[in-house]
Amino acid sequence: MALRITSATSKVGVVLVAVVLGFALGFFAMFLLGPTAGALTLLAVTVATVVFCGRTFRAEDEPTAPPRPAWRLTGGTTSSVVMAGFFILQGLSTVLALAAGDDGAAVAVVSALVYAALAAAYVLSAVAQRAGRLRAQHPGSVG
Repeated sequence: MALRITSATSKVGVVLVAVVLGFALGFFAMFLLGPTAGALTLLAVTVATVVFCGRTFRAEDEPTAPPRPAWRLTGGTTSSVVMAGFFILQGLSTVLALAAGDDGAAVAVVSALVYAALAAAYVLSAVAQRAGRLRAQHPGSVG
């Protein structure tokens, strides 16, 4: 049986562990290999966390047995929109740091692109869930 996490407390715990782990691994990589390695490590942990949470977290009304479609990252439209907004802000903060003269231009561009891709994935998840909900409410309609 695949791992499924439905408890809100467990979800918060997993995300907090991922944040602490990301910072710890990022600092470790930074001290060993430099700031670029630290930033890329933190970015990799962020992407891994999104993938893990998207595959294992389940909403209260969501079935736990079948796997989610690949496009579905959250249990609902609202949480997808919130996560998209979060990653848009992450990308903007990266771009603003670059505009302010941060030395890590290459890493900032990569980070901004990754955050934009994550935001787009959550927007796609929200749109697809909303469309599915509308189709379920109005069966037989065009679209």
